[in-house]
Amino acid sequence: MAIKFDIRDRVGYRVQNLANKMILWGARTYAQKFNVGVQEWRILSVLARTGVGTAREVCELTMMDKGNVSRAVGKLVCSGRIKEQPDKQDKRSSVLILTPKGVELYKRIKKVSDAREKKFWAALTAAERKALPQILTKLDNVIEELLQNPEKV
Repeated sequence: MAIKFDIRDRVGYRVQNLANKMILWGARTYAQKFNVGVQEWRILSVLARTGVGTAREVCELTMMDKGNVSRAVGKLVCSGRIKEQPDKQDKRSSVLILTPKGVELYKRIKKVSDAREKKFWAALTAAERKALPQILTKLDNVIEELLQNPEKV
């Protein structure tokens, strides 16, 4: 007996599928052009935005797994793109700082990332471009509430 339900119609499925494809594109493109992964790119982006940060802050801002962040930080340190310094406020942690080599790589990748972003926005009408960030914010607020109060479903 077949049940008339198609998961492909669900918002969560569609958002996740789109996100997976975007990550796949980033992984292929950044590896091919820059010899880095999506994780490294996210760390570079966070540090370019914040100036300095810790692995914990990167995890919180990007929703990345601690192990993935640790491995990506290790690669970036070994390649001279970021440096680690002891955190004076938390001896168990270290502060991550972009090096000039990291800033240069960040700028190169950002150009490619910006071009992809431009293609996304170009596919939408002016009204859709205005509405999309508002829609995403509303959906994000709903899932944040559900995460805090799972019984509200």
